[in-house]
This record gives sequence, C-alpha cells and structure tokens, in this order.
Amino acid sequence: MKRAQSRLQFVSSSQRSRPTFQTGVSLHSHTIHSKEDLSCLPQYLEKLPIVSQFLQWENQRHLAITGRRLDFSQAYWRGPLTARTAYDLEKRQIEALGLCAIVSLTDHDNIEAGLQLQTYGTGEKPPISVEWTVPFGDTCFHFGIHNLPIDVAQSLMAEMADFSRDPTPEVLTELIERFDSDPAILTVINHPLWLISSAGLESHLGSLRGLMRQLRPHIHALEFNGLRPWKENMGTVALGEEFGLPVVSGGDRHGFEPNAVINLTNAGSFAEFISEVRVDRTSNIAVMPQYREPLPLRQLGCAWDAVREAPHVPDLQPWPERVIVRCVDGIERPLSEIWAKKAHGWIDPCLRLMGLIAHPNLRGALRWAFTANGSAV
Repeated sequence: MKRAQSRLQFVSSSQRSRPTFQTGVSLHSHTIHSKEDLSCLPQYLEKLPIVSQFLQWENQRHLAITGRRLDFSQAYWRGPLTARTAYDLEKRQIEALGLCAIVSLTDHDNIEAGLQLQTYGTGEKPPISVEWTVPFGDTCFHFGIHNLPIDVAQSLMAEMADFSRDPTPEVLTELIERFDSDPAILTVINHPLWLISSAGLESHLGSLRGLMRQLRPHIHALEFNGLRPWKENMGTVALGEEFGLPVVSGGDRHGFEPNAVINLTNAGSFAEFISEVRVDRTSNIAVMPQYREPLPLRQLGCAWDAVREAPHVPDLQPWPERVIVRCVDGIERPLSEIWAKKAHGWIDPCLRLMGLIAHPNLRGALRWAFTANGSAV
C-alpha cells in the first residue's frame, strides 16, 4: 500500500492556480436541504454584546409566562442557498483560479441537492453526496459519502437513515464495506476531532479510535475543515499520519462565503479524483484567503447570511420560513406561521445589531479585536 501524502498550500487573494493543476474540487457544503440544529445557538448569542442582554430578557419573560426557559433544542434552521445557487457559488470561486470545477454538495442526511442537480447544465453531472450522521459509542461522527450511484442513491440513503435511527456496529460495517467496494465512492470522516455531541474530549477520542479499529480498512480520508480552527485541523493531519490516511479538504460552507479550503488535482472527472485519493493516496489542499480571517468573525458572517436579506441571491426564502420549531402538539411549524399574529419585539433590534457588527466597514476593526484576543484561525 502506498504511503499517504497530503500537502497544503496557501492561496492569496490575487493568485491563480499553479499550472501543474487543472481542476479544483469543492467538497462538503450545505444548501437549504440541510437541517441545522439550533441547540447550540445560545452559546454564540451570549458572546455578542447587547444581543446577549436581549436573550437574557427574553429568557426571563418566557420563564415567567411558561415556567421554563427558551428551548432551542426544539428548533432547527435551513441554509439560505438552493442547490443550484450553492453549486454556482462554489464553481465561480474555483473558476476564478483558472481551474475547471467539480462541486460535491453534502447536506445533512439528505441527497436532494445532488438529485436536483442531475438535470442542471450539460457535461458531467454533479455528484450525489451526503454528510451522514453516524452515532457511535456515546458520541456521533459525520461521514462525507461522495458520489453515490444515481440508480441506488435513494435506497442507500434510506438504509443510512435507518441506521442513524437505530445504530448497530454490524450494520455500520456492512454499509461502509459496500461503499468501499465501489471504486467510484469516496468515504471521508468529516472534522473528526470536533465534539459534535455532549461527550467530553477523552470519551470522543476513545470513540474515534474505536471507530477506526472497526472501519479503518474502508475509510479513504480524513477532513481538513474550512470552519474549524487551525490547531484542530493540524490534529486531524497528525491523526491521518497515525492511521496512514490522506487528508482532503472540506469547506463546510453554510452561508454565502464559498468554501475556505478546496482540493487541487489534475483529474478530469470526480471519479478520477476519487481514485487519486483512494489508490494513489495523495491530496493537495488549497487554503483560500478567507480561512485566514478570525474564525469568530467568519462564524458571525455565516449567522448574518442566514437571516439577512440578499436581493442578489435567487430564490432566497425569508429566514422566518427557514427556522422550524417543533411545537408542543408535535407538529413542526415555521416561525413565519408561529409569528403570524405576534413577533417578539426583541428580534428586530438583534438583527439590526448583528447586521451592524457584520458590516464590511467594521470588519477591519473586528479583525484586529479578534486577533488581539487570540481568536484568529
């Protein structure tokens, strides 16, 4: 077996690709078809000045009326971009580097974006891919499963969903072995060191090593994630060296900022790129300029993208239609329906403040503040 080789290069804002590469590959980004859990939202809102005070007041008001605090775990949101808009966003960034573009969209446990894009444009069809939630031990992991065969993609997705609801080690091994048996499928563990669940770091690492003991021969790569800190990504690189796996890019884009990391290759198709990773065991990652921005600033920008108006974005649904709440009667309803009679008065001031903080004119000052506080990448 060939030794895995992963290389990183930084791309400047004015740089086009080196002539040794002809194709850029965007892996791991999301569309309106992803359900994004909101249970962690308070920990981000509490870091924003004034917004945190509004949140505290609303919690007190809600507690006085209902006897309980706001429960964000009963809500989720969907990203702002349709499949076509997300695909075009990633494609434009790659083509601006003078490269041919391959884009693999990976919504959470949903392949609708890839299926829709089968009728889009000409030439090679975009891959059908997914970010699959895999419970394991007392935590869970996200697997990037790229390039599912179109004729069995929906049946495979149904099997993956069944496993996620009722996980067993035997079914997980059987599914991963089936993916591995198809040379055109790429299986990646996304952001492997990110604590997605409430499990502590030691428990998470123990589960990760148990996962690798069970599945290592059938895993093709680990992910260098464009929305995770540099230190964590370097830990993933070290993990790849330990297990003999290449590390590929995964931008994890949710808003209007294109993926902050992409792969560079001379492959002329996605299947050829997958062979490069699986057989040649090589990966060339380009770190885009936006990755150098302080991560909290980029996360704020993503949050603002989720709620702001954007006339330049086609088919953009207003954010109250994309935030879904599981009501006490068990029915899921969009905020636009729940707020049909009365919206909370604190929402608009919070949104105006968020827009002010995210404004480009303040970006330089915020960049300096975050950097001074050690909150860069």
